[in-house]
Amino acid sequence: DSPFGHAGPTEIKLARGGILHLDFGVKEGGYCADLQRVAYFLGEGETTPPEPVQKGFATVLAALQTAVGQMRPGVQGVEIDTLARSVLTEAGYPEYPHALGHQLGRLAHDGGGMLGPAWEKYGESPFLTLEAGQVYAVEPSLMVPGYGAIAIEENVLVTENGAEYLGAPQTELILR
Repeated sequence: DSPFGHAGPTEIKLARGGILHLDFGVKEGGYCADLQRVAYFLGEGETTPPEPVQKGFATVLAALQTAVGQMRPGVQGVEIDTLARSVLTEAGYPEYPHALGHQLGRLAHDGGGMLGPAWEKYGESPFLTLEAGQVYAVEPSLMVPGYGAIAIEENVLVTENGAEYLGAPQTELILR
């Protein structure tokens, strides 16, 4: 139940029956990566996560895959964001309170374009079109009440034919 996004350490202790959400980045050769992974720590007597956790993970994964599947040159970032948001809202979740994604480069938030909603605070950035050669971090998220945040963040390269993952994407909930 820690805060979303750019937050410092808290006093929250990891416990069985809870979600561990990791948001981290690395820099290699002067370029940044920005990734998120999620795990569930099985509670006493559990052999699988509870249904709300499973549904939350499946919904975030579907939003991510839908977004990446539609990324290609000429598409506006707002269009991709809208697709991902609709996956969450159609599954009964509220919209996430942030943009779906941002460009990556020599900084974790680099470049002018973003995958975001048409909110005033984002200005014209969501209306810029994707271009081949751009790299984006794509990060849908949701809260599962009583368990915590579920977010998967993947780094993708926009190509002439779509988008490709720059690493092995998380497709299953990590169980411990």
